[in-house]
Amino acid sequence: MAVALDTRARILDATIELLASGGESAVRLALVAEALDISEPSIYHHFKNRSELITEAYSEWYWRCLKLEVPVENIMMLVDTKEDYLRAVLKSMSWSYKSDRIETRSIRTSVLGAAQTNPELREKINAVNEKFLTSLADALITAQQKGWVRTDLDPMATAYWLHGQINGRVVAEMDPGVVDLEKWDAVSYEVVRHLLA
Repeated sequence: MAVALDTRARILDATIELLASGGESAVRLALVAEALDISEPSIYHHFKNRSELITEAYSEWYWRCLKLEVPVENIMMLVDTKEDYLRAVLKSMSWSYKSDRIETRSIRTSVLGAAQTNPELREKINAVNEKFLTSLADALITAQQKGWVRTDLDPMATAYWLHGQINGRVVAEMDPGVVDLEKWDAVSYEVVRHLLA
């Protein structure tokens, strides 16, 4: 069983590499098999067809881009005051805005674009978003219960808004020199400070 899971993970890794280098059109089962030194039919043991392989690879790629170095639940265990909570949110945003995360945001945007026309992928990405954003919403609920954050904010809507705001930074990053990214960050932090006040 472990070998099968390892092979499946390796197939996904090879497919993600092809997606990264040339998009969906670059994904050829023969190339995946060759890269892994396996037979092409063995790919069908793990994925029913190329479409399912691409959908699963996109979904895995998206999840990898979302994973935090420190899960939200762990961060919340270290938060004791309203100031700690706001500092944790802003620190998380700051981490998300780091220059080495530009590619990660671009990948997420690409996957979201692909999901618009692929119902199976959309369903998987919605599940990933819900899992990830529920942890953010739960943290907000905790902060609301402790009186640190306004209770009129819908936690899930706020989590989705914050996720969209961070992904929206891609628009400014695509047109370097037009928007000063430090000023983008400053505006973002100020809006969040006001929102969570």
